[in-house]
Amino acid sequence: MSIDRTIAALGDSTRRELLRRLAHKPCRAGELAHGFAISRPAVVKHTRMLGRAGLIRAKKVGRERIYELAPRGRERVEGLIKKLEEVGAFW
Repeated sequence: MSIDRTIAALGDSTRRELLRRLAHKPCRAGELAHGFAISRPAVVKHTRMLGRAGLIRAKKVGRERIYELAPRGRERVEGLIKKLEEVGAFW
């Protein structure tokens, strides 16, 4: 996965909040959308971007998708932090 995708995914406050919510427990899209001023389809678009970045994954259960943190998502964030620290060393 590209570090650029991770940066893009984490660059939006809505996506960061979705990650915070999923840190507590896996959720359906409707549960994730609760409390946001955006529609359920908009939440699904955000989850797609988080999924492409390797931060979350969706499991299909019947007709629903259950979203959860990806097992290797932490590695992706740690890789981003490491890159940022390398760039910070120049300053």
